[in-house]
Amino acid sequence: MSEGKQQEASVKKHWFPVLAGILILAIVVVIGYPYMQKSQIPVIKALNDFTLENIDGTKYTFSESTGKVRLVEFIFTNCPDICPATTYNMSQLQEQLKEKNLFGDKVEFVTITFDPEFDTAEVLQAYAEKFHADQSGWKFLRGDDKAIEAVTKDFGMGVMKLPDENSPTGYSITHTARMFLVDADGNMRQAYGMAADMDMDLMMKEMAILAK
Repeated sequence: MSEGKQQEASVKKHWFPVLAGILILAIVVVIGYPYMQKSQIPVIKALNDFTLENIDGTKYTFSESTGKVRLVEFIFTNCPDICPATTYNMSQLQEQLKEKNLFGDKVEFVTITFDPEFDTAEVLQAYAEKFHADQSGWKFLRGDDKAIEAVTKDFGMGVMKLPDENSPTGYSITHTARMFLVDADGNMRQAYGMAADMDMDLMMKEMAILAK
């Protein structure tokens, strides 16, 4: 074999494992990238399962939507400011998720009332309609005081009912201004601010990452 052909064969011999290594690395990066993204949103805690009442009268058990990413908010419909502003922002996120074909099948919204005494199924239905909530992928839930207290405590929400003569119910509710991102396995992954403190771009990004 001539010297030129020997050099060519040597180059091919040494470049083959290099190219193979690059190809394997590329495959690992493509497969592992979604996992690496998800790992950047750490698990805060595993949430307990719960059952509450949907506004159509059916029972809703949180574990039934295992496999979906969930955005959870707590509200009371007589709230004068932060709750309706938060729900409005969620309605905007709903439309953005629909554009990405994520809403309903991969991402579900869950709204839970602090005030089941006033927030009957009919009141919650009117509230949902006011914000154009698509109930195929957005659940509005209520329950008795004991059930609601158990859920709020598990999510780490502080709730206090105070006398308020200006409220139609005679009381108002002070609560922690947080909403929560829950992954497909039922783990709390993020706590967001409410209303004006919602980082909509970040929320969309993180919901999309966990929905992969």
